[in-house]
Order: sequence, then structure tokens, then C-alpha cells
Amino acid sequence: MAGTYRLALRRLDDSWVPRHTDVRWALTALDPANSNLLCGAFQASDGADVPYRLWNPRGEPRAVVVMLHGAFDYSGAYDEIGPRLAAQGFLAFAYDQRGFGATASRGHWRGRRRMVTDVDNAIAFLRRRAERDLPVFLMGESMGAAIAVHAAARRRDVAGIVLAAPGAVAGGTRRMLASFLLRAMNTIAPRHEVVLERVTGWELSPAAAIRLMSDPMVVRGASAELLFGLLRLSISAVERARRVEIPALTMIGTRDDLLRTACIRQLHRNLNGRKAWAVFEDGPHMLLHWEHGARVIERVVSWIDARLLAD
Repeated sequence: MAGTYRLALRRLDDSWVPRHTDVRWALTALDPANSNLLCGAFQASDGADVPYRLWNPRGEPRAVVVMLHGAFDYSGAYDEIGPRLAAQGFLAFAYDQRGFGATASRGHWRGRRRMVTDVDNAIAFLRRRAERDLPVFLMGESMGAAIAVHAAARRRDVAGIVLAAPGAVAGGTRRMLASFLLRAMNTIAPRHEVVLERVTGWELSPAAAIRLMSDPMVVRGASAELLFGLLRLSISAVERARRVEIPALTMIGTRDDLLRTACIRQLHRNLNGRKAWAVFEDGPHMLLHWEHGARVIERVVSWIDARLLAD
């Protein structure tokens, strides 16, 4: 991990001003041939505008896939994946989660409940737009997968969830150590943030590497508040998985340098619905953006197809 990221400490910068919601920085989104991409914002239940990207299939959609990005990222993370899913007949939808992307709360932790409610609001928004009732699948990566677990725990009308390297922290010692380090940071440098900059992207697709190292919409600084929120989310997702009774696919890579496989396995074991476990040899933490990510998406599509046939 030391060779992939550069860590630093800097004073908090509150100068962020939300950009226009039609933010299309990533390479795939800038392609004018991608005419099926729509960008806009839906209004959440608290009145906030939530930026989104939506990819329509050429024909009638078979299902809806709501895609939840990982920490520090934004909806542009799915600019390669959305078109692939649309080509398979799915309506693919991604939005900027609170505290990230072009949301007004960028850089601040808005809380698990708000983020889970946004999932509910996104599904309601899509169902209002659809001309017929389509099966809805949630697909999340890392933090987004942890949010998907929480959302699925309180919904029975979702057809299934796909968890790519879900944010999971299990084990008392690991929790205590992480909490101690964050409390120390908050005490010693309360007006500072940790800067986490990616310096290499050997394991990623070219577009993903460029985006993560250069895209101004990617958050690169994290306050203790934000890190505490992510830690609590990852801890709670492991237990909340016990309430998930819908089908789930959990995917991991053998070269995940951020999360322990044992923690993800514990979350997977806690899931109470029909579940599948997929391991990708040499896959990194960011499985969906791996240089061999097409194999991961093929596995996702195959699993969703099986669920649609079963239902």
C-alpha cells in the first residue's frame, strides 16, 4: 500500500463550492458517442439535490442496477461500468453519495442513516421515471457495499445486492486500534485532515487510474470526523448483514491491500439470504476498476441473470 498511496497531513480547507450537477470529467463520459448517458440531480427527502448519472439500454430494460461508489469517489467511478451494464439490457444508475463528489456536504460525514435514506430516495426516483415495475439490484464497492448492506437490511423489495470488497471491520483489537488512532488525530490535529493521494495505478484500467490520480471530483483529504464515520459504518455493516434476507453476491480480490479477507468473510457469513462467494486471483481492492474488470462485470451480469430467471 505504501507504494500506491502518499500520506500527508494538512489544514482543513472549507472553500469547496458545489459545481454544476452535470459534471462529466471522466474519459468515457466525455465521449459524444455515448448518447445514452443522462446526467442530472434528484431531490432527496431532506431537499438536497443529489447528482446522478443514468445509462439507458438500447431497448426495454430488464432490471435496474443502482451503483454505489466507494469512499472518496463519486458517480464518475461507473463511467466505464454503466455502459457495459446498459449493453446487457440494464438501466444503470449511479449518484454522488453524501460527503463526496459534487454534493454540498463534500468532505463532511453526513451519517449512515442519511446515506441509506438516499438509497431509498434514489429507488423511488427511478420507479417514478420507469413505465413499469422493474427488479432493482444494488451494487456497491467498499463503502458503497457497506451502505448497500444497510439498505438491504430494511428493504424486502430489492431483488439482490452485489458487494464488491465490502467495507467490513470485525474483531475487537482491530476496532480498538483504529479508534485509538483516529481519536489521537482528532486530539493532536483537530483542524487537519489526512491527505491520501494515489501515486500508482498499475492494477487499474487506464481510465480508472487517470480518474483516481487526476480527477478533481475525487476527494483526497479526510478529516477525523469522516474517517470515524467510515470506521463505524464498516463495523456496523458486519452485524447488520444478519438482517439481510435477499440474495447477495460477495466478491473479493486476493490482492486487496485495504481490507482483511477475514472481515469480509464474517460479513458474508452473516448474510441470511441466498448468497454466492466469488474470489478473483490477483484482484485489487477496487475490483470493479481492475484492469481485468470485464471479468468481474461478467460475473455480476451472470449472477443477476440467474436471479431474474429464478424469480
